[in-house]
Amino acid sequence: MNSSTLPRPEIVFFDIGDTLMRVKPSWTGVYLRVCREFGLEIEEPILAGAFATALRAGMWDEDGPFEATPEKSYQRVKVFDTRAMELVGYPGLPDAFFRAIAREFARGASWHVFPDVHPTLAVLEQAGIRRAVISNWVWVLPELLHEVDLAEHFEAVVASARVGYQKPQREIFQHALDLTGVAAAHAIHVGDTPGADARGARSVGIRPVLIDRYGRHPNGLPDQPEVPIVADLAAFLDLLGLDAAEVRRAEAFSSGSDPFAWAARVSPESAARSEPATPGDGQE
Repeated sequence: MNSSTLPRPEIVFFDIGDTLMRVKPSWTGVYLRVCREFGLEIEEPILAGAFATALRAGMWDEDGPFEATPEKSYQRVKVFDTRAMELVGYPGLPDAFFRAIAREFARGASWHVFPDVHPTLAVLEQAGIRRAVISNWVWVLPELLHEVDLAEHFEAVVASARVGYQKPQREIFQHALDLTGVAAAHAIHVGDTPGADARGARSVGIRPVLIDRYGRHPNGLPDQPEVPIVADLAAFLDLLGLDAAEVRRAEAFSSGSDPFAWAARVSPESAARSEPATPGDGQE
């Protein structure tokens, strides 16, 4: 945790996956629900292994610009889904199967909002700090944020599928700055990925803060030592000199009450609904 205080920004941009929420109960759990609907028999460890192998080949075409349409968004993710299902012995599945996976990940019930999120956003609002989203995500992100009661907290939701660029490409960050009318020097971006979030934000002059909920970077970022790292959003408020007492109370209340915490093995940025990545370095 970084103990220094940052200048208070005009706006805070947030990543989504592993920053504000994560999949519930797990990536494999959501896929297996759909597999059962279609009569496919797959054991979870085998599917998890297929995910890891498929991720090594890349999530999708990562270079922008790409076509920013709902159908293109779906087709880009389908490439990964098809590869993973082939690896577990199910080639040639019908399009209806992959559409069902997309619908399942678009449901609010498939996502867990971290307990520090709502109180943190309330503190920022009370402090007069604007909030927006920059995330590598499929087309339905704005609708999903409505389902999980987060949309009202943000003046803008910038999803890669709707912009045609994705983090760490500077164009998606610049789009967010242009959309909100904020100078980069007056913005902070909070995300969990050193590459997509920290380096991407720095490419346009936005100050990054890395959130490390799972302790993946205990020794900091050797190639970006100036980037502050926080374990949760309460620590982020500390960096801004804001009162995080309510946030910590919310965290304490929820501690031990989340039966799905054990299942957050693969980053939301490491799976097809959100940002493409390699395991442990999921983009958002």
